[in-house]
Amino acid sequence: MLRATQDLVRERGLDGFTVDAVAAASGVAKTTIYRHFPSSGELLLAALSEIVGELPDIDTGDVPHDLVELMSRYVELAARPDIRQIMVAVMQRASTDEEFDRLRRRHIAERKAPIRLLIQRGMADGLIDPTIDIDTVAAMLEGPMLARAMHDRSGFRPGEIEQIVELVLRAVAPDTR
Repeated sequence: MLRATQDLVRERGLDGFTVDAVAAASGVAKTTIYRHFPSSGELLLAALSEIVGELPDIDTGDVPHDLVELMSRYVELAARPDIRQIMVAVMQRASTDEEFDRLRRRHIAERKAPIRLLIQRGMADGLIDPTIDIDTVAAMLEGPMLARAMHDRSGFRPGEIEQIVELVLRAVAPDTR
């Protein structure tokens, strides 16, 4: 089911993605699909999750290094044409389908665990002001990576991800005045 969903989205975009099409392509009954996925949105996000895979919890004890490693993995994933294509399709659908957008937001919140943990470690280590919202810090780190992946396929120059992480950490450091 998930492979058929991935293939349909790659080949036809979201316009060609329906549960009927997935059932036909996978040879699985629609009732079976709905038994596993209560909606077409859940099926689509599960297929995307399988392509992306799990992002590991990175903990070497060096938060800045770990953030660079995690952001580098984000960049690698976002640079893949199949993932970029599905990201665009998901954003497109979310812009016109409120229920799907709610599912997408829940899905993203679940997948943010690794970056949230690193930010919490940074707060515990005194690198990040604990009064700053964790999601704001995550957006500051992820934003440049996603923007570059979506708008400029040239990638990052050596040391550029490290520079972005350093700039963000400076911006969110506790005030020591």
